[in-house]
Amino acid sequence: MAAVKVTARDRERFARARAHGQTRSQDPSGVVDALYDAERDTVNLTFRGGASMTIPRLGIPGLDRAPASALRSISVSPAGDALSWRSLDVDVYVPGLVERAFGTRLFAAATGQRGGRRRSKAKASAAKLNGAKGGRPRTRLSL
Repeated sequence: MAAVKVTARDRERFARARAHGQTRSQDPSGVVDALYDAERDTVNLTFRGGASMTIPRLGIPGLDRAPASALRSISVSPAGDALSWRSLDVDVYVPGLVERAFGTRLFAAATGQRGGRRRSKAKASAAKLNGAKGGRPRTRLSL
């Protein structure tokens, strides 16, 4: 087997990837636990931030005809963004599931707020320029 030569550029990419993974592992919207409640016929999700959510089994694609015994074995992805029922060959993306359960409008509002908190050099520069002009213009209410 040939030896792989790792360059300084590769090491930088690996370091950035590890940092990104570390940041993502702290995201409060990641699922840390998922349980099937046979009595209520629901899947209960617990998020890293402490929140929880209950979704009816019929609201999850691919589980409509699954037996209760197969529903008990839920795997959560390491990033907390996917659920998997390996015996049923069903994988579900959690953000898509939340959007499906609560509707596009609520999901878009929540992700838009998170996106608005992003910090970048371009955003800081634009804010500085707006501040030099006196800040954001006031909105005029028309009655």
